[in-house]
Amino acid sequence: MRLALPPLGSLAAATPVAYALLGRDRRVLRADALPLEELAPLARGHRLEAVLHPADTVVTDLVVPPVPRRQMATAVAAMIEPLTLSSVQDLAVGHTAREADGRVAVAWTDKTQLARAWRQLSDAGLSVHELLPTAAVLPDDDAHPELPLRLPADARWQGAARRWSLALPALRPAAAPLTRWHGPLRWAAAAAVIWLVGLNLHASQLRQEAAQLRTAMQQQVRQAFPDIPVVVDPLKQATQRRDSLRAAQGTASENDFLPLALSAAKLLPPDAQRLAGLRYDKGTLDLTLLDDQGETAAPDAAPVKQAAALGLALSRTESGWRIARAGGGAGTQHAGDNGAPRIQIQQGGRP
Repeated sequence: MRLALPPLGSLAAATPVAYALLGRDRRVLRADALPLEELAPLARGHRLEAVLHPADTVVTDLVVPPVPRRQMATAVAAMIEPLTLSSVQDLAVGHTAREADGRVAVAWTDKTQLARAWRQLSDAGLSVHELLPTAAVLPDDDAHPELPLRLPADARWQGAARRWSLALPALRPAAAPLTRWHGPLRWAAAAAVIWLVGLNLHASQLRQEAAQLRTAMQQQVRQAFPDIPVVVDPLKQATQRRDSLRAAQGTASENDFLPLALSAAKLLPPDAQRLAGLRYDKGTLDLTLLDDQGETAAPDAAPVKQAAALGLALSRTESGWRIARAGGGAGTQHAGDNGAPRIQIQQGGRP
């Protein structure tokens, strides 16, 4: 991409600058004039050459004696010093390679103005590779080398640049400014703000859902365990209450059915067919026998003594025996009381 700069003294960010985008075959692909601040997106990815206005440069040919290549710049500076009205130290000097006849094309311009213009280009986001005098890009047979490049782009724009750039390393801007990043940084900041707002909204929704879930859990715990007075940690309290209930269900007292039935089994005679059924109610076990001897008969003395040895109270009922823990109120508890555990087993379908 080739820029045709206006006089350096008038260069500004809003100054329209003519440009031409050249293809590999030097054909003009696109040409227009835009302010510097609008050229940066177009120039991105292209090698950028800035062509100085003819009024800003002095171009001449010198005959330089053969000198080592590393001393060429010193020899050229010494030869142009009589031709300038200022010190060579204040000039940016560029030159071509020495030809066989000793001829060298030389161009120079004010160093301060050139450095300021280069900085302006860099501030606009334009990474300039070459700063060229107009004569460096014109065809050899150009009839008016004193005229600047103008639009529409013609053959004067298409010449290959000769290697005598005024882009001296000492004048290159120290660091690329952040101006070109202002737009992307603004978009990035806006995206970050939107992301933070969305994140806060999402966090607020999660907090509301967590509060609703906690309330629902507290209600479920209160319904499942109404004996818990205050629900602070639903999960922990429900787990503790569940474990305590499981532990309570896993223990049995001496008046429960199984301990009492096991003790009663030791009192039964060897002929277990005499047992027609049993009924448990609130710590009392009633045995129904097949060979009932009547309600006035008393139990044998041996079973009574054996029951006493086991801590049981044995008494006669209309249908059999009643067994309870000694001192546990045998014969005083009645079936049908609310909340009492009750078990009834019959053998052979007989009442």
